[in-house]
Amino acid sequence: MKDKIIIITGANRGIGREAAKELAKSGAKIYMACRSVKSANDAREEIVRETGNENLFVKELDLSSPESIRNFVDSFKKDENKLDILINNAGLWSDKKEIGGFGAERTFAVNVIGHQLLTKLLLEHIKNGTPSRIINVASHFAGGLRIDDINFDKRKYSGTLAYKKTKQANRMLTREWARRLEKDGVSVYSMTPGFIPSTDLFRNQNIVGKLLLKLFGLIEGRTIQHGADTIVWLASTEKILGNNGGFFKDRIEEKCKFFNPADEKKLWDKCEEFLARI
Repeated sequence: MKDKIIIITGANRGIGREAAKELAKSGAKIYMACRSVKSANDAREEIVRETGNENLFVKELDLSSPESIRNFVDSFKKDENKLDILINNAGLWSDKKEIGGFGAERTFAVNVIGHQLLTKLLLEHIKNGTPSRIINVASHFAGGLRIDDINFDKRKYSGTLAYKKTKQANRMLTREWARRLEKDGVSVYSMTPGFIPSTDLFRNQNIVGKLLLKLFGLIEGRTIQHGADTIVWLASTEKILGNNGGFFKDRIEEKCKFFNPADEKKLWDKCEEFLARI
């Protein structure tokens, strides 16, 4: 991994930080793409101390802002002429309905459309790094996606459902990306880290929600290290036993219940509609 260039979104905390640390141990050059530059710099210092790898670079990235995404990509392209691995990890769970910079509900804007735009803008560099990989952090906690109602105009808003549908979308778009990039030598995978109660993803939950999550964590909870393991494996292993576009848990491909090429194409087109507005 010594000559590999990696971008990890949300690399300042949780499984993103853990993945950055483990991949830094292998000597990779890592760009930590984070909304909070201060938090990312603090994480970078800790990772450098732990690994001895100083080839970690912090760049600001707010996935809810098209301008921020473009600025990040422009800055990255000034530094590098290829990208070996893109890890779309950053995520949001919000109990409040807001419309983001793409004209989309903010959770969907950050978890889906922001990463979609980031991937598209980096595509030339990803192809320059072939054989390259894109890894989308999805979840088993997925479902409820209605392509005709992304913004909850026809349903009552639910933060839980808003998050779940983005994770379904991540898995569906992974397969659509895989089909579109297969001839270019780019592999695309999604994965689930499992339920990690200590992640900052749940920081906006109310008291009751946090209590329920804590109880569930006692039964199904995983450590951050366990959650990040499959990300690191998908990024670093020489040969992946599974299909391009596959959904992985614990380094093993699982059958995805959302497999539907027609719907995946519809979702892609819906994302294109949002991107056409910016």
